[in-house]
Amino acid sequence: LARLKNDSAFYYFNKVVNESKDSLMIAMSYNRMALLQFNAGDYYSSQETLIQSFKYLEEENKRDHPCLSSNYNLLGRNSQNLENYDDALKYYDLAIRFNNVSQYEVTFLNNKALTFQAKQEYDKAIAIYQSILDTTKENQAEYPRVLSNLARTKWLADSNYNATNELLAALAIRKREKDDLGLNASYSHLSDYYSKSRPDSALLYAERMYEVALKNNSPNDQVEALDKLTRLSPRNQNSYFSAYQHLSDSIQDAKNAANNKFALIRYETEKSKADNLSLQRDNTRQRVLTVGIAVAAFALITTLLLWFRRRRQKIKQEAEKAIQESKLKTSQKIHDVVANGLYRIMNGLEHKDTIEKEPLINEIEVLYERSRNISYEDIIDEYADYNNQVHQLLTSFANEHTKVIVVGNQQTFWNHVGATQKHELQLVLNEIMVNMKKHSRAKNVVIHFKQEERMAYIHYKDDGTGFPAAMEFGNGLNNTVSRIKSLNGEVSFGKSGGEGVSIEISFPLESL
Repeated sequence: LARLKNDSAFYYFNKVVNESKDSLMIAMSYNRMALLQFNAGDYYSSQETLIQSFKYLEEENKRDHPCLSSNYNLLGRNSQNLENYDDALKYYDLAIRFNNVSQYEVTFLNNKALTFQAKQEYDKAIAIYQSILDTTKENQAEYPRVLSNLARTKWLADSNYNATNELLAALAIRKREKDDLGLNASYSHLSDYYSKSRPDSALLYAERMYEVALKNNSPNDQVEALDKLTRLSPRNQNSYFSAYQHLSDSIQDAKNAANNKFALIRYETEKSKADNLSLQRDNTRQRVLTVGIAVAAFALITTLLLWFRRRRQKIKQEAEKAIQESKLKTSQKIHDVVANGLYRIMNGLEHKDTIEKEPLINEIEVLYERSRNISYEDIIDEYADYNNQVHQLLTSFANEHTKVIVVGNQQTFWNHVGATQKHELQLVLNEIMVNMKKHSRAKNVVIHFKQEERMAYIHYKDDGTGFPAAMEFGNGLNNTVSRIKSLNGEVSFGKSGGEGVSIEISFPLESL
């Protein structure tokens, strides 16, 4: 029901954007749409929507300041969740600059302090919390939040700091005020605080956090509580982990569904306006393209005929050798890019009840662009967000029959992996997952990334049928071996009968 309400809200805000003449109303609608996207976990789309909001605001106009302040605060929260902490701090400062409501300033300062805490700049975070603590004493929601966050930060800065009284005082206020959201935070802080010194108490607070999260139907808090329970309760670890995994998958599915729905609403609203203009533009482009292709083809053919006539005898032997090498390379690239790409699309279609035209066209267009560039030798480092690329690649093979769990795929793992290594590893991981999907019938797949000293390790494991006893590698797995060898790495395949497949990959980091 909540998701349906969000869909309707997004639809009507988008309708205001397209129909209203009031610039502030349009900016505020974009702000609300961005908040809905943020709550759905789509941080990049939320940022893009906020940028649209800023286009309708003027810093000189005081009427626009509340919306400007809200926009910058939400930009800060998006950046904080994406771990762009310096950007987050800059946006929180701008939110404070345009704010004219004192109670909101406390919220912005609390967010800023949380960012310093995430950066492990604890002294700066503590200074902010101490500056606002006294001003919030009359506010029974803000005061325990600031008090608990201050105590937690002091403890993070100094593991010997005794934060017990402050954390329990904040908890008592929240219990008295029946502040369930605040109770979740207090139970989380207390569980972390006691995790080493008093594990039983840490487990108790984790259980209470889980109970409150269940009561309030808060999936994100449930996931956090289950994560703590998995670590703190060895006896029930398997049951907690199963619940954690199921809930985590459900949250991700809900986020994906919401993101797709928001994109579809915006697309359908704008499509009718753009059709006529797009048709005219396409016709003009087609005419220009046709003439251009004809002229270019004629010039190219003439040039090639003259060039080949003069050079044929001189480079005959070299050309024959180059053709053979090119065929081998192109064959390998066609297998990696086109064949595996088509298989991924087929796999996605196989598990969908309905086929949506636009996403399918987008996937085919990406495959088309990659196939056009198949002969390019230079590798361009376009992996600024590589951990997300790897996550999307691996989880694209998940469906109702196969769960894919990715562990350790953090941006820090890839910071010292070079562009060439990333390029080759992406093809290797794709080949392994395609091979799994074709042959293993696995129900669970785990891919674990880790670094030790100057080496990186990738461990793949599934519970499928395993390799046959007399297995012969095809082109795909042979290519996998050769690619890892080209990185001065090693790869080993575990042949364990019907107990699944285990693949170990290791390679040296380019820089450290």
